[in-house]
Parts: sequence; C-alpha cells; structure tokens
Amino acid sequence: MATRSTQQRILQAALELFNAEGTAGVSASRIAERCGISKGNLQYHFPNKRDVIFALYHCAVDEMNAGWYRDHLAPTLEHMAAMFVRQLQLIVKYRFFYRELAGLLRQDPQLRQRYVANRERRLQVIEQFMQALALRGLMQLPADPRRLRSIVEVSWIFSENWVNYLEYQEREITLAAIQDGYHGILEILSPCLCEDPQHITEQACCAIERLVPPVELQQRMSA
Repeated sequence: MATRSTQQRILQAALELFNAEGTAGVSASRIAERCGISKGNLQYHFPNKRDVIFALYHCAVDEMNAGWYRDHLAPTLEHMAAMFVRQLQLIVKYRFFYRELAGLLRQDPQLRQRYVANRERRLQVIEQFMQALALRGLMQLPADPRRLRSIVEVSWIFSENWVNYLEYQEREITLAAIQDGYHGILEILSPCLCEDPQHITEQACCAIERLVPPVELQQRMSA
C-alpha cells in the first residue's frame, strides 16, 4: 500500500508539473522535490521520466476503460454530446500529453504502440455506437465501411484537437467554446444525421449545458 501511495503521489506531482511547464522543462529532481521524496526514491518506482509519462498515459487509458466501452447501450444524440464532453475533460486533465502528442510518440515507440492500439479500439467502439444510432433511425450510415471509418476518424481527429485549437486561439474553455466544438462534430456528421439539423443543434446545446461544469474546466486549464 505504501508503494502504491508513493507511486500515485509521484504521478500526480508529475501530471501537475507537466501540464504547467511541459515534459522537457521538468526534471526527475523537480518531481521528487514536489513529492517531498528523494530522487533515488522516485527512481526506485520510475527509473526515468519516460516511465512516468508512460504510466500517466496508462492512467488515462484506465479512465477510458472504466466507462467508455458501453456507449452503444445508450444510442442517443444526447449521449453523443456527453461523449464529446467526456473526451474534452480527459484531454484537459492530461493536457500535456495531447499538447506534445506527436513528439512524445516519436520519442517512445512503446508509447506509440500503446496509443495506436487504444485509438483503434476507440474508433471501433465509436463505429459501433454510430451503428446503434442507425438502428434507432437517428443516422443513415454509408454502405461502404471505408466511408464510415473516414467519418469516424475525422470526428476523432477534430475532438482530440479541439482543446489545443482553443489554446492556439487563446480562448478559455467555456460552455460556449465546448458548444462550438460540438457544432463542428455535428457538421462532420450532418450528411448522416436523420433529424432536422436545427433541432439537433438546439438539443445539443441544451444537453451540453446540462453536462458541462465550465468553471471546473477553466480552473484545470489555468492550473
């Protein structure tokens, strides 16, 4: 239990420092100092910074695994909005990883392999969710599975990079910013959606307003 507790302290300290300063600007000594432990103690648990980064990504995947694979059991457009909000919350929590994604994956083949495997699993589950929407008459999917995969991939790329885009624009993560992002997702999916676009947009705005804790997101972003 003591070992697990120390590991969690290390990971939490590293996450806070990486999010604030980036991985390149944070040394193992800084993480150890933040935890109130010696550098040797830190290296006993995580021999190098790469291991800390890998463990943090594993934490993110664990969060996905805890509840992200039952979406097809709730095939509604409101739940689709909830999926978008949920992904943004995770990205904000582990924002260093998504800011530095390309570089981190280039530097660590094992991390890249883990990321690619998780991404493929997520894409398959999103396809399954859209197929469940189609069975309920909410979407009309293309017959060509390659077109469906393209739609899923584009929506994934958009949602995974929306928080970064807001940062580039120096915009805070507000309710309006999240709703703007989801409007983008609806535009991508609009050729496949069966309901009136204006009605879907209004429903989405109301759903996100119920789902989003904007103050919490802004606090995490500025931490």
